[in-house]
Amino acid sequence: MTEDRQQMFRQRYADGDMPWDSGITPPEIFDILGELPPGKALDLGCGTGTVIRDLLRQGWQADGIDFVPRAIELARTKLANFPPDSHRFFCADVTRLAALPELRGPYDLIIDIGCGHSIDKALNEAYAAGISASLRRGGCFMLYASHPRPESTVGWTPLQVARLFKGKLELFWEQRSYDSALGVPSSWYRLHKPPEAVKSD
Repeated sequence: MTEDRQQMFRQRYADGDMPWDSGITPPEIFDILGELPPGKALDLGCGTGTVIRDLLRQGWQADGIDFVPRAIELARTKLANFPPDSHRFFCADVTRLAALPELRGPYDLIIDIGCGHSIDKALNEAYAAGISASLRRGGCFMLYASHPRPESTVGWTPLQVARLFKGKLELFWEQRSYDSALGVPSSWYRLHKPPEAVKSD
């Protein structure tokens, strides 16, 4: 993500102009939560903590990361009534997970709803490697990403997602959608970390 784009997000949080902050957890996440037993989760680009709130309500322990200090402040306020040991928030870079020893991985579930697709493309490999290292074997990664537009640096095609996680995570399914905020197609992806290490020939 460029510095200009980072500053844009910081300013919009400061101004309270966050149209992406619906306060509603997507149904795709509730579907996964209805399938998996409660465990440990990590939300990348957690914003004001809406998804983490619903994870906690369903018995999960959850950590959240966002680079905007105001977002983390709002998230902590939103979850103030939950037990303090049930969740943690970090104002940090999602491409540098190894630099956060306080994270409580390995995680059973990692979630990214529109965060990774806007990072600097030179950091894509670090992003994917960090997720793979932080996810337990057999764990699930839920990713939402818009498809790219010619005039923007935001977005991943399904082929780019497949290439990004090749050798790290296995694609379980892809579900096409539409990002009404950006006016472009988008996709949900469910990826799994193989239960056993892939043996080299």
